[in-house]
Amino acid sequence: MDHTSKEAQLFGQEKIPRILLRIAPPVMLAQLIQALYNIVDSLFVGRYAESGLTALSIIYPIQLLMVALAVGTGVGINTAMAARFGVGKPKAADEFAGVGTPLAGLLWLIFAGVCWCILPAYARISSPSPEVVRDVIVYGRIVCVFSFCLFFESIWTKVLQANGDMKTPMIAQILGAVTNIILDPLLIFGLLGLPRMGIAGAAVATVAGQVVAALVVRKKGFRRPPAWKRYAGRIGEIFRLGIPNILMQSAYTFYILGLNLILAGFSDQAVTALGLYYKWQTFFFIPLSAMQTCIVPIVSFNYAARKIHRCKETLITAILFGMELMAVGTLCFETIPGPMLRVFTSDGQVVGIGRIGFRFIGVSFIPMVTSLVFPVFFQAVGAALKSSLLTVVRTVVLFVPLGAFFSRFGLTWFWLTFPVTETLTSLLGVWFYRRFLAHPYVVNAPLADREHPAAVLQPSRPGVILTIARQHGSSGKEIGRQLARRLGIPFYYKEMTALAAQESGLDQEFVSQINKNAPRVLYSLYLSTRVVRLAFQ
Repeated sequence: MDHTSKEAQLFGQEKIPRILLRIAPPVMLAQLIQALYNIVDSLFVGRYAESGLTALSIIYPIQLLMVALAVGTGVGINTAMAARFGVGKPKAADEFAGVGTPLAGLLWLIFAGVCWCILPAYARISSPSPEVVRDVIVYGRIVCVFSFCLFFESIWTKVLQANGDMKTPMIAQILGAVTNIILDPLLIFGLLGLPRMGIAGAAVATVAGQVVAALVVRKKGFRRPPAWKRYAGRIGEIFRLGIPNILMQSAYTFYILGLNLILAGFSDQAVTALGLYYKWQTFFFIPLSAMQTCIVPIVSFNYAARKIHRCKETLITAILFGMELMAVGTLCFETIPGPMLRVFTSDGQVVGIGRIGFRFIGVSFIPMVTSLVFPVFFQAVGAALKSSLLTVVRTVVLFVPLGAFFSRFGLTWFWLTFPVTETLTSLLGVWFYRRFLAHPYVVNAPLADREHPAAVLQPSRPGVILTIARQHGSSGKEIGRQLARRLGIPFYYKEMTALAAQESGLDQEFVSQINKNAPRVLYSLYLSTRVVRLAFQ
């Protein structure tokens, strides 16, 4: 059985819960390692100095911005490469990969220079404490100035993923996180004869983990750069495709930064409490994040195959699974917030503030499932605008303005921002979903799987393939038919659509309408998605 038929059988026929249980564990494992790194990092820093925990909370948005720039650029390269592979141009795909390494170096140089200059002012705006300001500058300058391996690793990882290699990047992420976890206590506390570096040691451990991850993916991910004259066009396309991802990831940076600045008006301890929530969040969100990742290929495949009932079932299953798993997080945040906070800190003020905040936030976990799953669902069905709107509304329109509004009534009321934001975002997602169900493509979907008419490729002269691009009214179809007759070669029109549908298991109408259905704003990104590439292949 070839790859296409295996994919059709798995995503198109297997029971949805079984698919999720089959493909989710590897994703969860990699994310578990990352979550443990985040928790262990804060655990050791908190044991060293309370000011260090606040510093980590303050520098967190800067790190997110750095990741958004690096990964978003990698997504642009991945998308451009996938599009070239889809039309049989591997050399052009390698040019994009070759441009990636010098581009990563340039982005790192710019980011490192800007951060070195602005970090002192940013630290003073975020905290009045001299100790916290010092720790922010020390930690931030190390992780930002020496972040070149993060930029390179992000590019090389996306190159490998564009070539279908998912295993090597996962191994790199795990080894990088393990390296960080091992070096954290050794460098922070000066164990085994190593110097006692404090929060600087935590930063060095982070950089070391990035170096290890980059070395793992470099051998397979590095490509020789092309001629300089190719750079301008390639870089332009990379950013045209990558900027939407950069902007979406940056939205999280600015909303966390906004919340930090609001809480800084109360105290450093309030900022620390919020930072500790985000540390625990990475752990409790592993199942939900894995669910987001895994439903995309299932929904995308079945939407293209016109099996709308399986799209609905996937969404409902993901929401139910997510709510069951997040209920555990709600239970922990409501019943044991104090012990969870004391894992990282012994500061009574942080624990007191966090205990109230965790209980408010815990209530938001259930509506948070739908507010995070709906954007991924709409992304999978090609509704990029709805997906982006949900993310922007949640992170930009609601979180910071609501946080500023509720903070006027006191610190306790500030935490109400979380359940209100998640509830309002979920309601908007439900409205979008109702409109999706009313779309003609969904309403007119067949109740049973459609049988595709048989189609076969007829033998032609060796090397003879003529493609006619045409406009409406140009009689291109008839010209092609007569030309084929005169040359003695087969003529294909809708027969190719039927063949693509038959071979891929996708709906024939979806295949024939690929160009018509593509959203104008994200046209190239749409054409490189997995299900569309399957139709072209």
